[in-house]
Amino acid sequence: MLPAGLPTKSEYGEPMTRAPTALALLFLAGTTMLVTGVLADGRGDWHGYAWQSIDVADCLPDAGGTHPCPPFHEKWDWKRDQWVDIAVTLDPNRQTVRLRQQLSDNDRRDTDYVCVTALVLDGDGHNLVAHHQNWLIHGGESRAADFTYRSPDLASASRIHIGSKQCRDGAGQDDDAYAAVLARMAPPQEPHG
Repeated sequence: MLPAGLPTKSEYGEPMTRAPTALALLFLAGTTMLVTGVLADGRGDWHGYAWQSIDVADCLPDAGGTHPCPPFHEKWDWKRDQWVDIAVTLDPNRQTVRLRQQLSDNDRRDTDYVCVTALVLDGDGHNLVAHHQNWLIHGGESRAADFTYRSPDLASASRIHIGSKQCRDGAGQDDDAYAAVLARMAPPQEPHG
């Protein structure tokens, strides 16, 4: 039975069926699953990023017991000679992720804010580590920094997503997204660097 106030006949005088209601519920359920699926891998909190993924199985152990991962190399502005380079090394013994971030702006006439985000996820798509930086870089400049993050659940890591974009809104863009991601992570990670 339809709730009071809703029409019981179509404009053609035919009795209304439950098909439109069923289709609407099906659409709503599908949309919810799609959104939940996107958010489940961590990238749904971040908008406008160009992403690359690294399978943790591709981070092979070295002689020192750490696991260097394949490098990330991506332009933040597709039409310019401006690059983000990220080196990720997992240290299962110390339960740490070391990340070296470098920006290279080889276009001397262009200054940008650049956002870089890296997410280490477990097999269920939950964030174990989240890294986010928004740097101002001037034309012709190169800038690099090292970061270390600790996660007691690092052994369950399965994927690393790294994304970058030009942050046209300037300093602080996406800081609120980063704060929300960190607030949802349990237990809180310990950033170092």
